[in-house]
Amino acid sequence: MYTDLFSEFKHLPFLFIGSGISRRYLGLPNWEGLLRHFAEIVHPDNPLALEVFSRSEEGLAWPAISSRIEKEFNQVWLTDKAYRKDREVFKNQVKQGVSPFKLSMATFFSEAEKKTSDGHLLDELSCLTNVGKRSIAGVITTNYDLLIEEVFSGYEVFVGQEQLLFSEPQGIAEIYKIHGCCTQPASIVINEKDYEEFNKRNAYLAAKLLTVFMEHPIIFLGYSISDPNVQAILKAIADCLSQENLERLKKRFIFIEYSDTPLTEPVIREHTISFDGAGRSLEMTRVELHDYLPLYSELLSRKYEYNPKLLRQLKRDIYQMITTNEPVDRFQVIDIEDDQLENVKVLAGVGIKQVPGSNGDSGHHIPDTAALFRDIVFNDGNFDLQSLVEEALGHLLKHNSRSLPLHKYISAYEKEFGKTPPADVSDYAKSRFDQFLNKGLIARRRGDSISSWAELLKKTENEMKVIEMIPLLADPESCLKKIGDFLKVYLGGNPTALTGTVQGEKTNLKRVIKIYDWLRYGKEKDAPIT
Repeated sequence: MYTDLFSEFKHLPFLFIGSGISRRYLGLPNWEGLLRHFAEIVHPDNPLALEVFSRSEEGLAWPAISSRIEKEFNQVWLTDKAYRKDREVFKNQVKQGVSPFKLSMATFFSEAEKKTSDGHLLDELSCLTNVGKRSIAGVITTNYDLLIEEVFSGYEVFVGQEQLLFSEPQGIAEIYKIHGCCTQPASIVINEKDYEEFNKRNAYLAAKLLTVFMEHPIIFLGYSISDPNVQAILKAIADCLSQENLERLKKRFIFIEYSDTPLTEPVIREHTISFDGAGRSLEMTRVELHDYLPLYSELLSRKYEYNPKLLRQLKRDIYQMITTNEPVDRFQVIDIEDDQLENVKVLAGVGIKQVPGSNGDSGHHIPDTAALFRDIVFNDGNFDLQSLVEEALGHLLKHNSRSLPLHKYISAYEKEFGKTPPADVSDYAKSRFDQFLNKGLIARRRGDSISSWAELLKKTENEMKVIEMIPLLADPESCLKKIGDFLKVYLGGNPTALTGTVQGEKTNLKRVIKIYDWLRYGKEKDAPIT
């Protein structure tokens, strides 16, 4: 049945993913459940806490209710002793104007984990992960959580309207988080003012996404057909197009709706959305289903010949070469008369081959060390693994006191190529926890270690103090997710932290990232922390 649905598609689809997917796999709430959670923090003894904010006016939209909750929540957060530690940890971001409501919401979503032991749901998620490897072009989402980044690992992530509008996306192996992300609390679109600002720019966003909508099938997952977010985007797209061009989109928009009632087979029918007063409409295919696995399996059967992440790199590098005339990262340069040319599957361009060493350039891309540290936390570096390990890391180690986060790259290299990295890299991989510490930290940890993440927060006054004291955790491996989530939130709110001028703070931050890298990718399973 799904075969007929996708048979006419010449391009791989974009997925447009909504909160229903996060509810299905992470157990996260819908709008009502989310706002009820925060309303109950403001009025903990009132079982009708949400109704306190929603009943004063009939038909109040969720963003307006969110604004009311935010106003009172911020007052509680800023004054109640229960939030004293949070105030110390996030005081710099609050001083910069970030709403405590959004900071707390970011923490809420960043801590979300897969909460299902249902084997079928786990099979669905595994299949969707495989879909991301070669079977879709990219993802648009209004979700704040990190499930999409985990499932479609290695895709380039654009957070918020502004980043998307002022960047040059390539339209492949990319994730567009148009309502923000928990890694950047200020970016979250949640209250009435946020939506007003978002809607003001909707036309610009639609224009930016127009190529995606015109070239790729769009599959909506995790939304209701009447979802106002979807309606607003589609109307903005429609405003850019004539009815004739809207006809071209017919049957290329597929809206998947989940049915609580088990179905023997999906219900597929046509659906039309009309746009007020304009005399124009958009036709799409509406699919009602109870089981996502057959849908994901059909998507999986349709693949790019090449890895989309590689295609994105090539497209980006060609764009950079054409528009800036600057050298780019990931091309193997072959002379036009080289005998190997006939074996090249993809011809990117023709130019004059530089003789290695003639201008001091080895021909390999050497990433910035800050980008390397950031990639450990956000997995957004998209480095060429072989070039990075065999050429770049050895060079970078020489200029960084032989100390960098290496274990992610060593582990991936050994799995992909089945061999040990060069000695100028592997010789500097750490094998013990105390190799990341100076003598003072080793002595402090032995005499006054911290038993848990909760105890650490009690002992600290601000974000920098948290970073300073993470090495004192007695069992840092048990706090691995907490450390990772903290780093994401901290770097999201302090984007220059890795390149700043305060050396002591920068050193402590890099130490924690190297520890996180070792715990996650390098430490042998069940080996003691020494």
